[in-house]
Amino acid sequence: MENVVRKKIVQEYYSKRARDYDRQKVRTWQSEQGFRAEVLDEILDVLAVFEKKRVLEVGVGSGRIGLPLMKGVRPFFIGLDLSREMLELAKAKMSSYKQEFDLILGDAEHLPFVSETFDAVICISTMHYFADSEMGLTEFSRVLKEKGVFAYGDLTLHESDNRSFLDALEKTLSQAHARYFKRSEMKKILENHGFSVSRVKVIPYRKSYLSLMEDKGKYFDVKLEALNECLQKATADEKNLYSINSNELTLFYILITALKEAKS
Repeated sequence: MENVVRKKIVQEYYSKRARDYDRQKVRTWQSEQGFRAEVLDEILDVLAVFEKKRVLEVGVGSGRIGLPLMKGVRPFFIGLDLSREMLELAKAKMSSYKQEFDLILGDAEHLPFVSETFDAVICISTMHYFADSEMGLTEFSRVLKEKGVFAYGDLTLHESDNRSFLDALEKTLSQAHARYFKRSEMKKILENHGFSVSRVKVIPYRKSYLSLMEDKGKYFDVKLEALNECLQKATADEKNLYSINSNELTLFYILITALKEAKS
């Protein structure tokens, strides 16, 4: 029941946020693509040889990854999302490629596809909402062909963040959040699900507290005082790890490329 409730919260959050989403991402990453160049460059490089191959993006959102992928690679692209409003944004962006993509309203932990359908699966800025990341990765592996590519991206805990400060901060701002992972944790989880990690890249960037409130807190009626209280509870080590000052902090975005290992 808890998992069902969380999914409903996530769905409602993005239904409300859809109208502001692209503007917020452009502001955060200071680029029209809504991602820093390193993020898109890494994903496009990994998937460069996937022209006319089947690629699934779980959590397609507004098409921030899908549109550059269609422009630069031209796979047969399937985008899945829990929010109908976000899918409408993606559909409008990618309309020029309507013969080469399809968008589906669906649940990442119960994918509506037969096994071994896709040559690549992408999951960007989505897994921190999963109540059960194990179930999600089991599904990703199931629908991915042997030796297929899995591209993962999300915020990551600093490797020395032993109290999960970033999770505490996120949960202060968002009722939708489940958890983030350290780089070493995600690598181990992937390996336990039959993936072989081939590439890892971590990209630091600065985020203001006002942006955190605009992106998340305001949709859950969070007061600035609650955010300040959470920040004040950070230890000296945590303040150093995330370079916390009076206006902003450093966050870390991780990109991992993994291959689905062949069955023995």
